[in-house]
Amino acid sequence: MDNIKTGNLIKELRKEKGMTQKDLADKLHITDRAVSKWERGLCAPDISLLEPLSEILEVKVTDLISGEQSAEEEKEVETKVLEAINYSEKELKKKTSIWKRRVVIISAVAGVMLLLWIANLWSPVIFQRGNPIPYLKAAMDIDENNYYVKVDVDDTNAIYISLREGGKCEALFHDVAYSKGFEFLEQAGSGYIFSDGKNRLVISSEIYMGKFIVWKVPTHTFAE
Repeated sequence: MDNIKTGNLIKELRKEKGMTQKDLADKLHITDRAVSKWERGLCAPDISLLEPLSEILEVKVTDLISGEQSAEEEKEVETKVLEAINYSEKELKKKTSIWKRRVVIISAVAGVMLLLWIANLWSPVIFQRGNPIPYLKAAMDIDENNYYVKVDVDDTNAIYISLREGGKCEALFHDVAYSKGFEFLEQAGSGYIFSDGKNRLVISSEIYMGKFIVWKVPTHTFAE
């Protein structure tokens, strides 16, 4: 397609029909700037616009492509050109649809793989104590006024959570042990042993998600 010849033909036929560039553009649902570019030979009409453009200007599609009005009726050629255009449009839409589906499928697979990777990497940590929601919810309430927070879980012991660094576990020890007459005896591994002279209280600890400490405080003591 010769852009200049096609543009001149479009301009000539448009003027013959008394249409402005905007009139033609409105009929094709495009901008008049696009029509202006055609007529100046800067670009050619999109293949999807050739058939409606030919109907508006009352000219054969083959004439638009060649940039000249043919004297003979070349219906067979015209039919083949229209068939080729329609086929091209259908193939383009088909390929676009397939491409979009592939992008969606690839994105979904990538998302699943990422989730599986995260789950495989972190699930032993996040779910090390079962449902993580009560622990994470309690952890959100830790601040400068609350060095530790009780975790709302169904357990025979009282469960608390504090920060691993700067969590000031002494505040917890004071409230659950010292204030009740217990004194610290020793630490055995992750357990902290307290005694009031008759009974012992063993508070166990466990590092949670690397950032927190989960404390298990028994509701009952045992005799020494």
